[in-house]
Amino acid sequence: MTIQMDPLQRQKLDDVFDAFTLLVRGTIVSLMHVDGGYTRYSASAVDLFNLPGEYIPNGAMDWNDYVHPEDRKRYMDAMVALLEGRAQTYDLTYRVRTKTGEYGNFRVVGAVLRGDDGKPSLIGGAMFNEGLSNNTDPVTVLPNRNACQERMEALMREKKGLLALMVGFNGLSDINQVHGYTYGNRLLQEVAWTIQETVKERCQVYRMDGAAFTLLAEGLSRAEMIAIYDMVRYRLQRGIEINGTRNLLSANGGMLSAYSDDTDAATLMSCLHYAYEESRQHRHGELVDFNGSIHYDQSGSLELMNVIRDCIGDDCRGFYLEYVPVIDAKTEQVNGTEAVIAWEDEKYGRVGPEDFIPILERDFIFEELGEFILRQGLTDGARIREKWPGYLLCLNVYRIQLESDYFLETLDFYLRETGFPAKQLSLKFDSDCRYIERGRMREIIDRLHEQGIIVIIDGFGSGTDSIGFLKNAPVDAVCLDSQFLRGIEDSQQDRDILEYLTRMAATCVRHINIKGVDREAVRNILRAFPITTFQGEYYFKPLRFEELQACNQRAHLL
Repeated sequence: MTIQMDPLQRQKLDDVFDAFTLLVRGTIVSLMHVDGGYTRYSASAVDLFNLPGEYIPNGAMDWNDYVHPEDRKRYMDAMVALLEGRAQTYDLTYRVRTKTGEYGNFRVVGAVLRGDDGKPSLIGGAMFNEGLSNNTDPVTVLPNRNACQERMEALMREKKGLLALMVGFNGLSDINQVHGYTYGNRLLQEVAWTIQETVKERCQVYRMDGAAFTLLAEGLSRAEMIAIYDMVRYRLQRGIEINGTRNLLSANGGMLSAYSDDTDAATLMSCLHYAYEESRQHRHGELVDFNGSIHYDQSGSLELMNVIRDCIGDDCRGFYLEYVPVIDAKTEQVNGTEAVIAWEDEKYGRVGPEDFIPILERDFIFEELGEFILRQGLTDGARIREKWPGYLLCLNVYRIQLESDYFLETLDFYLRETGFPAKQLSLKFDSDCRYIERGRMREIIDRLHEQGIIVIIDGFGSGTDSIGFLKNAPVDAVCLDSQFLRGIEDSQQDRDILEYLTRMAATCVRHINIKGVDREAVRNILRAFPITTFQGEYYFKPLRFEELQACNQRAHLL
């Protein structure tokens, strides 16, 4: 379609169109120049809708003809509101006819730019094809987690290497509860635009889950990426204004770099997310660089996680359970053992759960490792019971397992297959379980109690709202981490804190366990508190199954 346009008007239209396209990469863009009388469409729109060209006189084509008849009134109401000045932005979903003659479902977001006279001058919109794409986030119209992982895979395959930064802000769930999801989505959109404006063409921005975004760069140095994080963090701290309210946001950031094509994109994503969560939960927003963060050199951290992840996919090759005896605080007899997962190979030796669980526990592949823990633990437990009939077994369970619809069925299957009695089993839920939907959590606990299984919550006293959680979740026991034993011999304040925690917990549960008892003096102090069981090297180091089997009577363990 050949048209004649005023060169200055065309330049104005093209400049704004290019800027708009840069902000919403990968989507369909349209820009109407109200004064100039033309609308420009992206090439992808011309192809998808079989339009007469990229530049179309406003009177030469009626977009209403492409909109589904049942959706036209809603579309026209939004456009009239823009033209009459009753609205500044729009966000609506309607059906549009494509070149095949079929209607696709599109979400369209946009805004109006006004001239000096206050009248609409430009109306721009970005279209997200909800029916044909699973790589675009419908709220921010940014490429999403799937697109990010695909790009990571491409960069690794092409051996270009990558530098990735995950950045986000705190408090989105609270904002949604107070102001509603529409307000929260507006905030996400503004944050997305702020990040894109900050990085410009230096990075591609992707929307992750929740309030997190990932920035991928190919040619930047680590120092330049750190500077970008500092700029984004500063802008969020200054506040994002929505409807006249300034939201002061605290940012978090995790970073990693990778250069080997042997590293899987899913591994990169898990490691990046771990670094981000470290920043959010433990570093008050300080940027965390994953490379070298788990006691290995920069390439070794990623390499180790990639190997471990591959081993999980290979029938959990190299994984095994160690057994930590649980000691009765009064009698100092062994009550049973807790099974703890570990991994070992010739190159890395033994790698404990503290080095891989926090990184992989949000990875979908972790469900396979969780099933291995259930299967192997109950299988070993059944064999121990042959000579120790009263043996009590504790298995660790993680949030991703509890959120699975098949967790209870899987557990029941292995209980039947191994013959291990449910009444001699306890399950220790990791501290993240407190974030599971309350009704779902209570349903799981009630089902477990029906079988006689004891439920323990790990990490009591750390994080937030520990007592509030216990009041709403009818668990049987809690476990305190060894962090509460640091300084307990020398500090009355540390002893007071531990006493307060244990007495508070004792009002909600029947049993309290504490890990990390490694000295007689610590044991003596703890006996004054309402703690029912101990674990630690003062009594035993973790035992391999063969070691446990060789001393399978409680008398032999002591």
